[in-house]
Amino acid sequence: MGTRSMLVRFALLIPVTLLLIASSSLLGPPGQDHAGGLRGDVYWQFRAPRTALAACAGAGLALGGVIFQALFRNPLATPYTLGIASGASLGAAAAMLGGVTGYWLGVPRLALGAFGGATAAMSVVYLMARLRAGRDLTRLLLAGVCVAYMSAAGILLITYLAEQAVTNDIVIWMMGSLAILRPRAWLEIAIILVPVVAYALYSHRALDLLALGDELAATRGVAVGTTVWTCYILVGLLVAVIVSNCGPIGFVGLMIPHITRTLVGMRTLPLVLGSSFVGGAFLAVCDGFARALSVYEIPVGVLTNILGAAFFFYLLATRDVSYATPR
Repeated sequence: MGTRSMLVRFALLIPVTLLLIASSSLLGPPGQDHAGGLRGDVYWQFRAPRTALAACAGAGLALGGVIFQALFRNPLATPYTLGIASGASLGAAAAMLGGVTGYWLGVPRLALGAFGGATAAMSVVYLMARLRAGRDLTRLLLAGVCVAYMSAAGILLITYLAEQAVTNDIVIWMMGSLAILRPRAWLEIAIILVPVVAYALYSHRALDLLALGDELAATRGVAVGTTVWTCYILVGLLVAVIVSNCGPIGFVGLMIPHITRTLVGMRTLPLVLGSSFVGGAFLAVCDGFARALSVYEIPVGVLTNILGAAFFFYLLATRDVSYATPR
């Protein structure tokens, strides 16, 4: 795909996605935000921050999918592949079991518990993957699977021990929702999202080469170990912040990179930018429809899981799921 064609596509893609994000804030019944209607103060206090949260979370999950699919050379890799979301869910469940409530420095203690669980999962995966010298991505992947299973077992134990009300809270949180009514939550995600995007753009050539194999990347001057671990830490922190604020919203990191490849091609540079915009618009629109589809708001994670499962079936039925290398 030529540079001119790419610029034309982005000239269309960016305004369309921004328009979708802005329009999604108008979806939903007037009283959805616990107020009498969409007056200006209600819009800016509730709807606009929530739409910004959806856009930042969607962009971050899509970006994590792009990076992890390149690192693992696997089109089915997602930001949750290495157990970070499972660790966050365990941390949140433990906080609910302990009756943790209130805020600390303006941040809900429940969100801090989820963030602590996510960072603990990241640390365990890192230590397990580095038990032996080298940079074997298979060990990293298997360590993530182990942590995910351990976290799932911990969640089941907490659910068994908890009272029914706490169990209901855990189940609802794990569905994934943007209805947190905290205006600055989007800013917490954006603070980490911006440097992750910047690093991905800076390292686009290295990620393209890593998608072809570690050995080839190393012969072309890529510091493979440094790039892999930097990407893991940055994406891990980004996912930890997103999940701690929104819960584990599924399938965004799987679907959006595939959709964006059909729009801008395989190379990492346009894919990072395109996926960020498309992911933000996708989750914002999904959240808008989740508000509008029912009298009682549907958690957005339910809607993304339905769409993601359908997309997954489509992917398996129509495409070769072996990793397609950049051209």
